[in-house]
Amino acid sequence: MSTELFNIVFYGIVQPGKDRNAVAAEMAALFKTTPEKVKPYFSGERRVIKSNVDDLGAEKYRVLLERIGLVIKIEPAEAAQAPAAVASSAAPAKPATDSNIDTGNLNMAPPGSDVLENPVQATPAPIGDISNISMAEVGADVLENPIQVTPVPIGDISDISMAEVGADVLENPVPVTPQPIPDISDISVAEPGADLLKDPPEKKAAPIPDISNLSLKEEK
Repeated sequence: MSTELFNIVFYGIVQPGKDRNAVAAEMAALFKTTPEKVKPYFSGERRVIKSNVDDLGAEKYRVLLERIGLVIKIEPAEAAQAPAAVASSAAPAKPATDSNIDTGNLNMAPPGSDVLENPVQATPAPIGDISNISMAEVGADVLENPIQVTPVPIGDISDISMAEVGADVLENPVPVTPQPIPDISDISVAEPGADLLKDPPEKKAAPIPDISNLSLKEEK
């Protein structure tokens, strides 16, 4: 294992398809804090989640944090400490804020461990007797009783060739004889909204029965 130390750095980027608020809630649950305290980590600024860990620990942190939806970058600790040391000589150290996450009591589970503290218990579905099932060989036809398709006989097509792109595939098209059009010189277009019926038939009024005994109901 390498003796080089690394920092676990987060730039506020979540994985594609992940909801930022849901990822923040899972991050808060992972570090046993509140979503308000992890909210500054999603501002887009460079944030160090864990510093000075070896290569194995850095990889464990990366897997754990990317599993909940964060995009993690592992940076050498020396590269981050060099400018920090120069800055500390020129200015006082920046005081810690409430947004800092305490990762001192966070331990890494061994590779392959189930990191869900309270996983949902799934009830396995019963499976019937499969003792008579076996695996087919590679390349075998897994259709036990395929439908038999009777091939349709095809005539001699040796004289058929493919036409060029854009060619007229109708070798002997049926000629179309244009129909003669009578004299339409006396035809003109009617004005918009004109009644096109020159002599519309007269509409006969429908007879109305005696309604003298009908009256309107008074309004209340």
